[in-house]
Amino acid sequence: MKPEPIPVDRESEVQILATLGELMGSSMPFREVITMAMRFTSAMMGADGSSLLLLDRKDGNLSFYIVLGEKAEQLRNITLVQGEGIAGYVAATGVPMVVSDVTREHHFSQRVDQATGFKTRSIACVPLRVRDELKGVIEVVSKRVGSFSDKDLDMLTAIAGPVAIMIDHARLINEVKSLHDKLEKAGRIKAEFLATMTHELRTPINIIIGNLDILLGGFLGELNNRQKESLKTAMRNSGEALNLVTSLLDLSRIEAGQVVVRVEEFSLEDVWKELEMLFRTGLSGKEVALCWQVKTPLPGLKTDKIKIKEILSNIVLNAVKFTDRGTIEVSVSSVEGGEQIEIEVKDTGVGIPEDFLPFIFEPFRQAEGSFTRSHGGVGLGLSIAKRLLNLLHGRVAVESEVGKGSTFRITIPIKYSA
Repeated sequence: MKPEPIPVDRESEVQILATLGELMGSSMPFREVITMAMRFTSAMMGADGSSLLLLDRKDGNLSFYIVLGEKAEQLRNITLVQGEGIAGYVAATGVPMVVSDVTREHHFSQRVDQATGFKTRSIACVPLRVRDELKGVIEVVSKRVGSFSDKDLDMLTAIAGPVAIMIDHARLINEVKSLHDKLEKAGRIKAEFLATMTHELRTPINIIIGNLDILLGGFLGELNNRQKESLKTAMRNSGEALNLVTSLLDLSRIEAGQVVVRVEEFSLEDVWKELEMLFRTGLSGKEVALCWQVKTPLPGLKTDKIKIKEILSNIVLNAVKFTDRGTIEVSVSSVEGGEQIEIEVKDTGVGIPEDFLPFIFEPFRQAEGSFTRSHGGVGLGLSIAKRLLNLLHGRVAVESEVGKGSTFRITIPIKYSA
């Protein structure tokens, strides 16, 4: 014999809401929280079954999401078309409803009872809304006539608010997770494509540079001065294109997680000697003095030499690019008890606006202004340097003043540890 319902009063509503609040604050999955709240409410109302139906925003249909009581498994596969039954009517109108005898209510649909064999006699149903947007309905049913009163409807309405909020939060979390997964996948595909594309671009550019070099060397015949100047221009532009493609390749490999740290022992002074001619070539025609200073005895480094070389190259070439007169001072010292090495690159160049400093390590970002535009480039060098520093557990700090110059301080562990 079915137990009689517990009398519903204001204290019962408060008890249910307090219990629901405790459950919402727990680590329990939201579906389990809603199920427990519905089970508790159904017991207090003396219902034979209860269900939560979610609205499909595309077609307006209602599908059974949580079902308790008899015939629960059969109900999970049933969908109510827009406006069908008491649940459909409540969803369409947004008005809570108590039906004491379904045989006297023309909105009642017998299709669900016919499909399950359940014999519904009375129903209470309330909409689930968040900010006036319908999310679904909660429905309780009984095999007896007149099982539910207006007080029962008030109690059901009381739990509908927090339940609707939980459903909305869960939907938002799922949408954000789905978007994150899609963006992560898209970003990975983009990075892998860019890595492949830039690698393939380097081959034809190298062939062009090789052929230009043959022509300029006079191996295919003598050239007049006009032809030589034209070929030199083509060689210079090809070199810039190769540098751009190489930078894109480096960045795309880092973004795609294809960069591996290869540890070896080497001297930072040897790295400088390998790069010094590149820097001085970049300064040709400028009234700029390039200085290298070792402030303290330097220990040997045990990290990735190629990446250290690329970091130093990108930071110093940035100074070379934006300094037309004055000095570029590169000083090195051992810091933090010999555990770290600090490289300071100080220039008297154009400087960086204070409000742009937070963005200088983002790819394809350069400060606005005719000066930066006249110096070309696409803004990849500093971005690559920062990402490689992160890979080697290093860091970089920047100070700059427009018209006076910039100072980059790079700190790198003497020994790399994964």
